[in-house]
Amino acid sequence: MAKPNVNGLPQHLRKDLKGYFLDYFVEEGGVKKRKRVRLGQIPAAQAKLILAKHMQEIVTGKFLAEGKPEPTFFEAADSFLGYSEARRKTYENDIQMVERLKAYFGNRPLKTFTPDLVEGFLNHRRKVGNQAPGKNRNGKALSNSTINRDLGILKCIVNRAVLNGLLEKNSIQRVRTFKEASRDRTLTPEEYEALLARCSPRISIIVQLAYWTGMRKGEILGLRWDQVDLANKIIVLEAADTKTQEKREVPLTEALLDLLKRTPKTLGSPYVFPHKGKRMDDIKTAFINARREAGIENFRFHDLRHCAVTNLRKAGVNDSVIMSISGHKTYAMFKRYNRIDRKDRADAFKQVERFNDTNMTTGQVAKTAE
Repeated sequence: MAKPNVNGLPQHLRKDLKGYFLDYFVEEGGVKKRKRVRLGQIPAAQAKLILAKHMQEIVTGKFLAEGKPEPTFFEAADSFLGYSEARRKTYENDIQMVERLKAYFGNRPLKTFTPDLVEGFLNHRRKVGNQAPGKNRNGKALSNSTINRDLGILKCIVNRAVLNGLLEKNSIQRVRTFKEASRDRTLTPEEYEALLARCSPRISIIVQLAYWTGMRKGEILGLRWDQVDLANKIIVLEAADTKTQEKREVPLTEALLDLLKRTPKTLGSPYVFPHKGKRMDDIKTAFINARREAGIENFRFHDLRHCAVTNLRKAGVNDSVIMSISGHKTYAMFKRYNRIDRKDRADAFKQVERFNDTNMTTGQVAKTAE
């Protein structure tokens, strides 16, 4: 390569506050034009490899020449957001994650994505976090699940690029996710009663719906009166109301039915739990305060879903029926919400003892009959 530039980098490779970029000239329509292609915040070695791969095209003035546009990351990311807005319930969160990915990778050619490049981003994400280095807004290190969500969005972007014919294959598809810690926290009966005692009347109903039915928080906060079928004692969730976009019916206990009957309706609002007539956004602060006052540690609202699934299983309800109530699409995901605890294991041996006792009694009777 030719002599290095002011940063000691090879010719055609530059660096600024946004990261590395290729800097060269191409001839378009008889006119020499300058081109810059952002590579983003990547290791120097990776940037040099990208330069070396395209050096011949750059020197001959063909790289990204007119008539041969290279699909870029921004193009693919914006295309994904269009799909997300139409199809995904996580669109608002997707916007934030895409902006984070754009800031790191820049508007680089899609074909330059490699597993090593993505691993560099994952390491960067773990170190930098959301704000302070290595920490998120709460001062805690980012969890594997948070980083996996970023990786999942990146894979979705590249997958859709392949689907749209911008790439032949997804070169980062086999980048492995990090192992996530599985939560199995459920409430004891005493904890549950203590939590309800610290909740306001409206928050208490929301908590009870989650605890007994396993409905997701978003499904409950967005619940409308036209979904509550008091006559048939069910809540009807249409496909558009669920995370999995599949319709399902959730049965109501007599206690829940009574609570809903006594819940006052807000004039002009279709929601069961409205905030100023509109859909309630969240109850995080109220729930955390009630949980702390009850002295309950390491418990999140979503763990109420674990409680519902586990209680149904302990009551002897068939797994398939539980999944139809909770809305789990796969058995693998369902198992993550079904907590096997110490009592379950102890009860297993009690069942074995009863089985052996029965068999021994039967054997002795048969022997006596002989």
